Amino acid sequence: MDYSEKYVGSKGDFLKFMNDVVMKMGSRSLTIEEEVIELPEDVELEYKIKYDEDEEEYKLAIKVCWLKPGVEEAEDAD
Repeated sequence: MDYSEKYVGSKGDFLKFMNDVVMKMGSRSLTIEEEVIELPEDVELEYKIKYDEDEEEYKLAIKVCWLKPGVEEAEDAD
C-alpha cells in the first residue's frame, strides 16, 4: 500500500520541511496519511539520492528501503 502527501512552498519552506521530517524520524513520530513510519534499528537500511532532469522539470528524490521482518529468513531458506 502506498501512502503519500504533497506540499508546495519556497526553498525555505522545503528546507524546514526536510528538517522536520528528519527530527520526526529520529523521535519515531513521522506520519504519512496517519500511518506511523518507524525506521527499524535491527536491519540495514538501503538509501539512495537521485537527481533527474528533463525538458520540463528537475527532480530530486531520496529513497529509503528495508526488508520486512521474516523476508530475509525466507530468502536464505532457498
